[in-house]
Amino acid sequence: ESCLGLGLYRHLRTFDAATHFANTTKQEGVSVGTLDLHMHSTASDGSLAPDALVRFARECGVRTMALTDHDTVAGVDLAQRTAHLEGLTFVTGIEISTIYAGKNIHVVGLGINPHDEELLAVTTTMCSERDRRAVLMAERFAELGIEGMFEEAMTFSARESNLSRLHFAKALMKRGIVKNQQEAFDKYLGEGKLAYVAAPWGSVADAVELIHKARGIAVLAHPGRYRFSAEWQLDALVEGFAECGGDGIEVVSGSQSPSFTEKALQFARFYGLAISTGSDFHSEAGTRPVPGAQGELPSGLPTVMKMLGLESV
Repeated sequence: ESCLGLGLYRHLRTFDAATHFANTTKQEGVSVGTLDLHMHSTASDGSLAPDALVRFARECGVRTMALTDHDTVAGVDLAQRTAHLEGLTFVTGIEISTIYAGKNIHVVGLGINPHDEELLAVTTTMCSERDRRAVLMAERFAELGIEGMFEEAMTFSARESNLSRLHFAKALMKRGIVKNQQEAFDKYLGEGKLAYVAAPWGSVADAVELIHKARGIAVLAHPGRYRFSAEWQLDALVEGFAECGGDGIEVVSGSQSPSFTEKALQFARFYGLAISTGSDFHSEAGTRPVPGAQGELPSGLPTVMKMLGLESV
């Protein structure tokens, strides 16, 4: 049995901060400063290359950052090298896609070994699955009379794989079919919408296990963004995440309302989860805050930075 409804046990583990510290780059003489542990580059669906993103984050005042692209670590090495040159403290990262109760749920991995063989094998498969989904989505668009969407979406991707719904949203905007990304998701790309195709992602428990095997810590991303038919389902998600050995939760996120912070803090206290923060920045053209502008991390609770050995508390 696994957790998330199939088991009622709490998986306990001892965190080895020394091992995880090897997967961070801490600059001597540089404090944690403005913190952003959730950002995307062109390695997935962001608009800035990994090195350009690091430089932009520094311009925005960020001093400690993580690159957490969707289901890939392709941009991590370049981002880490650039962060070192720019004097930023860098945390290796990834954002793993999962399915829970029919919803897309994201789990951020921080302090991972980006060269872990199993992580690379699984994420390579996930990128291939995302590309297969893209073909099916293009077929849905064709049935709606919107031809050539696969090719159009590809023009917005810096890679030949890992084509995402956001790339389709940009293609729709270019054609003038929608005014913005939100309209694209509300009408075509969101769950249950006209061109939506579900991806064969694994469970939240699978993501937590994969991140732990790669020597990282697992953080539930933007819990305030998920929309369930019943309120108890979000509670069950967080409970199951903790039961599976999940380590942290984003209490401040550019993808959720500031009004949700107190609820997220309640989850952190009740389930013993470390707190984290991130802008979920993708593009300056988006509606989310620029790097580091998502809001301050509240004090008084253990943080993921402490787990990573980057907070002297």
